[in-house]
Amino acid sequence: ETEQRNAELAVINSIQQGMAGSLDFQGIVEMVGEKLREVLGSDDVGIGWFDHATRTIKRLYEVEHGVRLNLPDEVFEPGERWDRICARRVPLVTNTVAEQRALGLTVMPGTDEAKSSVTVPMVIGDRRVGGILVEDHERENAFGESELRLLTTVAAAMAVALQSALHFDETKRLLKETEQRNAELAVINSIQQ
Repeated sequence: ETEQRNAELAVINSIQQGMAGSLDFQGIVEMVGEKLREVLGSDDVGIGWFDHATRTIKRLYEVEHGVRLNLPDEVFEPGERWDRICARRVPLVTNTVAEQRALGLTVMPGTDEAKSSVTVPMVIGDRRVGGILVEDHERENAFGESELRLLTTVAAAMAVALQSALHFDETKRLLKETEQRNAELAVINSIQQ
């Protein structure tokens, strides 16, 4: 058990170091997705980001059966379903297809039904900003406490890293706009002189 926990901590440390070394939003997503596939030995990992203004889940990283998928963003009408998704702050483990169906979970078009899955929300403050999904298409009861612990820790760190990357991108954009405006004002000033 101690060896397993040490291995989990090493993986978490490796992922956190990779995230800390990057301020590129999609780069963080790619690094974490690939690392999770490697560590969990899974060919089925998805990472989504929520755009609350448009009620959209952006599919940033989707791999099923080891193949990269290009799934469309999912847009929700205002109301109960979107509110339920955003309110979920705890991991959801479904150990069987029957459990998934009982919860009303559906298979996204273009993907296969998993025998078991775990979805871990990414939360910042009181707001859900995304999620990590890992599925197993071959066996039920595929996810235990160690996988859940690992994914929960990674999701928390990833949410903060992605939020920081967004802020960094916004700061760069504003700086570029300011520099452009300063250049325009310099031209106007020289013309006026």
